[in-house]
Amino acid sequence: MNLKLNLFTLSLLLTCMGILAEQQPTPQSIQLGAPFADNAVLQRQMPVPVWGWSETGTKVTVDFAGLKNTTTAGKKGKWMLELDELEASFEPRQMVISDRKGNQVVIKNILVGEVWMASGQSNMQWKVGKSSCNKLKVEAKGNVAPIREFEVTSVFAMLHPIEKADGAWKNGDYGNYSAIAFAFAHKLYEELNVPIGILNCSFSQTAIQAWVPRVGFRDGKDEYTQAIYKKILETDPATPEHKAAWNTFYKSIEDTLKENAGRVKRGEVAKPINVKTPGSMRGNRDASWLFNGRLNPVVPYAIRGAIWNQGYSNAGEGLPYYNNLHSLTRGWRLSWQRPDLPIYFHQFYSPGQKGEWNYNPSSGSMAEMRLGTWFARDIPHANMASQIDVTGGIHYRHKAVPGQRLALHALKNQYGKDIVADGPMFKSYSVKGSNLIVEFEHAGSGLVVAETGSNAIGREKGATGFADPKIIENGKDQVKLFYLADENRVWHPASMKIKVDKVVLTSPNVNSPRGVSYA
Repeated sequence: MNLKLNLFTLSLLLTCMGILAEQQPTPQSIQLGAPFADNAVLQRQMPVPVWGWSETGTKVTVDFAGLKNTTTAGKKGKWMLELDELEASFEPRQMVISDRKGNQVVIKNILVGEVWMASGQSNMQWKVGKSSCNKLKVEAKGNVAPIREFEVTSVFAMLHPIEKADGAWKNGDYGNYSAIAFAFAHKLYEELNVPIGILNCSFSQTAIQAWVPRVGFRDGKDEYTQAIYKKILETDPATPEHKAAWNTFYKSIEDTLKENAGRVKRGEVAKPINVKTPGSMRGNRDASWLFNGRLNPVVPYAIRGAIWNQGYSNAGEGLPYYNNLHSLTRGWRLSWQRPDLPIYFHQFYSPGQKGEWNYNPSSGSMAEMRLGTWFARDIPHANMASQIDVTGGIHYRHKAVPGQRLALHALKNQYGKDIVADGPMFKSYSVKGSNLIVEFEHAGSGLVVAETGSNAIGREKGATGFADPKIIENGKDQVKLFYLADENRVWHPASMKIKVDKVVLTSPNVNSPRGVSYA
């Protein structure tokens, strides 16, 4: 009984961490939601939710840019109201939050423009100062920094969702911004000429599941997603799944202890005791933990959309990345109550890629994860930016182009720019004799061959250092990454010819092609 009681107490303490964190007293009579701090950027042209906590029953007024609204704090002290739509402005202004008891909080240096949330793991968290993005220059408006970045500063992860957290906006210290988010924001700023705000909700060595809210898994129809949701339910003391799972856990320990007592009497070796707890409690990077701690406190801050860069922590899972991307987008949209919230994500890059493979192609889990991401383009109001031509180590330096490619989707779909937002994508292939013809979508006026190496190094005349694709002469003769499979399913290097939006492949070793592989 003591064992069971102690384990239950430990379980209860762990599962209540989020609740305990929110019950800490605060010295202020008015406490604001995490993103409401000096140097904030508010979203233009949509209602702006403002929220916080005060004494229950207190009337609270928010005054900003000539707009004023009043509400009453509820039973738990929380209040929320909306300001009417705002127009973009580089003028630093104040937001005054006050109550009927004379308490007042003033937030200074607020701009109005476009706000996007950026999430992912270390390559989204990676700083401008350690990347090629440090070459991007921002034309300031007088003394006003037009691109700002917010981060939650007080919380890493939580087992259950929390609402209260501390946060801060960076005001022009661009070297400490997220490199990819900064490249994205920089592109928007150049095209739109309005202030840009980034909610940076990213952290290193975190899997995609950690950033998915519970409701994102709840509505998944596949067995993989439902298995994750079941683990989350097993972690919640309010569910029958929790009671059943933990009773089974306790019983397995007690049964093992009883069996071991007999083993010891007989001089046998005792069996190991199962101490793997049920639910999503493998650690603070398990399913939903990062959403609960670092992302939930910024919901429902008004944003235009979200961007996502992640992959390394899921490189061993393969195709289920498709299910996880659906869970992520579904969960974020449910959390913001925005079923059409735009979400743009990167396809995983190519860590360690040297250029030419010297072995037969294979479809490992990393390639399958890229395929799962590619399939996830079926998510409405979402799209993928490829970065397969980006090379480097685990933390690749050249993040300007990947961030800008995400921005192209936003510029086309949210801001009505007449631009090409997608790179060439495989559409289909056909076989004619010894030729295999690959057809591409988004090929524009025709395919070309380019390389990124000279621009990545930045030593050639005119090179940017950003790894911009650079068209090369006689490029088709230098492409070494196409392979054809023969009748025995053996792969052979292939040569290529470009015909507008098609590539014609041949190999002297393949008379009747049965398959094609690239990179």
